[in-house]
Amino acid sequence: MPYLETPDGVPIFYLDEGPSTDDAVFLIHAEPFNSAFWQRNIPGLSQDRRVVSVDVRGRGQSGKTDHGHNIAQYARDFRHVMDTLSLRRVVAVGWSLGGSVIVDYIQQFGEDRLAGHVNVDQRLYRYVSEEDFKRRLNDLTNRRLRLHRETVLSYLGPESKESSAVSDWMAYECMKTPTGAHVSLMTDSYYADYRPFLPRVTVPSRIFWARYGLIAPAEAEEMAGAMPSCELVFFEHSGHLLPWTEADKFNRELGSFAREALGS
Repeated sequence: MPYLETPDGVPIFYLDEGPSTDDAVFLIHAEPFNSAFWQRNIPGLSQDRRVVSVDVRGRGQSGKTDHGHNIAQYARDFRHVMDTLSLRRVVAVGWSLGGSVIVDYIQQFGEDRLAGHVNVDQRLYRYVSEEDFKRRLNDLTNRRLRLHRETVLSYLGPESKESSAVSDWMAYECMKTPTGAHVSLMTDSYYADYRPFLPRVTVPSRIFWARYGLIAPAEAEEMAGAMPSCELVFFEHSGHLLPWTEADKFNRELGSFAREALGS
């Protein structure tokens, strides 16, 4: 089981599949998911491309530390993994939370090592109201398992045919994230606004968004228009779990973009 350690001593679980090259597709999962949620993507993508994924600190099989649960630290962890694995260029794929991590990385480090960027259904501004935040916080701290079950079903979308065994497994994977880590990240991300920064994302980019996902049509157009080299890719039958529910299309679109950004 592969691990590496961050400078502040947190063990990070990662997967590294495919050819041994110094470029890769780098997958950063949604919150409070982990790299197991890429299981319908990594086998296909890694047939002809190196694919790296991590469990963000506190998630999945990574260390359950009490500190560093904010987007900026996750971005520094991302850079540390690239350093440790000697990755020269990557197509960075950020699903939900991961999308914010990549934009924060660009804020801190510029576009160093990024050949391309894919935002998978992540709104870059979440604030609604203090009442909304308090309700979310209360649900997370007082009814976690029920909340994760409800959230997973919502994220699968109304067209999903997944069994209750699959949705239960997803909810149980979410429970691997300690409540404190989830609360800290929720607080940080709820108030974050990356929209003014988007014009600085100049690498070739894609926004994968879905009919039942989190990004509304007007938001998708606004986000794509703010980035100088961005195109939209629409998933007709999915919710927020689009890498799972439309895995074939996701793999095809991401594989094509990776070939374009990294070369064949």
